[in-house]
Amino acid sequence: MRDDRWRARDDHTVNPLERLQLLSGDDAAIESFLDDLDVTSPRAREMLVELARQTTIARPERFFADHQRVVAALESLRRHGFRGSRAVPRLGPLKAFFRWGIELVARYIVLSYVQTVTTEMRNLYLMREIEAPDGSHELKLLRAARFDAAALVEALKSRAVGVPTFVIGGLLLPLIASVYRLATGLTFGNWLTATIVGVVGAVIGLAISWFMLRGTAMASGRIRLSVREPLKELWASLGNCGNPPRDQSRKFAIIGISLTIGVWIVIPTLVGLSFLH
Repeated sequence: MRDDRWRARDDHTVNPLERLQLLSGDDAAIESFLDDLDVTSPRAREMLVELARQTTIARPERFFADHQRVVAALESLRRHGFRGSRAVPRLGPLKAFFRWGIELVARYIVLSYVQTVTTEMRNLYLMREIEAPDGSHELKLLRAARFDAAALVEALKSRAVGVPTFVIGGLLLPLIASVYRLATGLTFGNWLTATIVGVVGAVIGLAISWFMLRGTAMASGRIRLSVREPLKELWASLGNCGNPPRDQSRKFAIIGISLTIGVWIVIPTLVGLSFLH
């Protein structure tokens, strides 16, 4: 039926996007048409399928309820997402310090993720609101949801959080010391002193890496439990908007640990070796 509608029109007056819109809802016909256009890139095919949509909300009957569930999940995540670590229960008085470090890393990841999600929601709602027909039910739904998301973004501006201070300090301290040694030609008096300093540096580097691993694992687990599924449903209700934003816990852990190992172990080792020649 949809094939007949666009085939009946003059091929010279119908551009590919118009044909895709006429085929909207018929996945098989869209795939066949994209094959005819020789569009092989998955990203390009996804983009054209999105452009073929004829509605601003794929599931208007579920959209606002899904939106409210995401807001509730974000509220709960901000409250519980980086608190209550139960790591290192047998370290006695030291466990408070270790748990503080873990929760500091988790706090950075959780609050950054909440800000990313609310900003993405606001921007997506705004664009869909502009696209919605005047006076339509979808326009009213999107406007109300956009007001909510904009209020969330404003409320979270004052709660921005930076990279945990001890991570920055832990990265800068050995780097500055190594540069100073390299610039002044300072060497350790004997191998025993050099070995002790190297071992201490490695222990500190591994401790910071441990904080980052445990903190990112905690944040990722809480995000998965609270927000991931509701957000997936909200994106499905909007339809044709790609994948919902994901947290950056894994990337943060990999980059942070790589930098930590580099500045605490690799760079000092290279500087030390340079004085042996």
